[in-house]
Amino acid sequence: MCTLILGLGILGPGSLLLGANRDESPKRASADPGVLLASPRVVGGRDLVSGGTWLAIREARFVTALMNRRPAAGDTRDPKTFRSRGLLCLDVAAQGGAPDESHLDVALRLVERDSYAPSTLVGVGLDGEAWALETGAGEPRIQPIARGWHVITHQDLDDAGEPRTRWIYEDIRERRPSTVDEGLKLMAGYLRSHGEKGEPAACLHREVFPTVSSSLIALGEGGPRYHHAPGPPCTTAYRDVTQLLRTQGG
Repeated sequence: MCTLILGLGILGPGSLLLGANRDESPKRASADPGVLLASPRVVGGRDLVSGGTWLAIREARFVTALMNRRPAAGDTRDPKTFRSRGLLCLDVAAQGGAPDESHLDVALRLVERDSYAPSTLVGVGLDGEAWALETGAGEPRIQPIARGWHVITHQDLDDAGEPRTRWIYEDIRERRPSTVDEGLKLMAGYLRSHGEKGEPAACLHREVFPTVSSSLIALGEGGPRYHHAPGPPCTTAYRDVTQLLRTQGG
């Protein structure tokens, strides 16, 4: 994905709001949200090339989201040796959460074991675990995520040097929606933006890596909710796929 909006504790303690646009080659085959793993229940879209995902929701309590980063100068690693970043996103959601191994513990173990192309993996949950993990040529870098609104694109969390991040973050950080519907609508407005007022666009229409889908998620207070647009959110309606988060009889 290339635009991620997070709202931690905005609707009350333990609440989570997340909005994301996925920018990818239209030629890269992928599947709309479904059940990625039955036990523990992990749902999200699937990359049909590597088998991984860019966004995974575990048991309606924890989310991993993958943001590609620009390669760092001096990264001489052979891309042929890289493991899929999408598999990292899926594995951390599926394997973490045990009393003796948090999702971050799993992420660090997998990053130590395998090489990945530059990326930022975001992990946020209702139990308070919230972090951004940068992977690439050097040592992995962990940034804790505090309560409030946050934005990340292809650089650091809340990076004032990245125009899209700066615009959304500065505009949203003092906003306090009172309901889930208000929160989802607020995030969707940014994700549909084409830069009508001179700000950087979030919904990208270009030949290389355009916006191919968008997701809105609410967990905790007022949730769960999961809406997905299988195309650019400016022209594609969000579909309610919340039933994916519920186990049979739940």
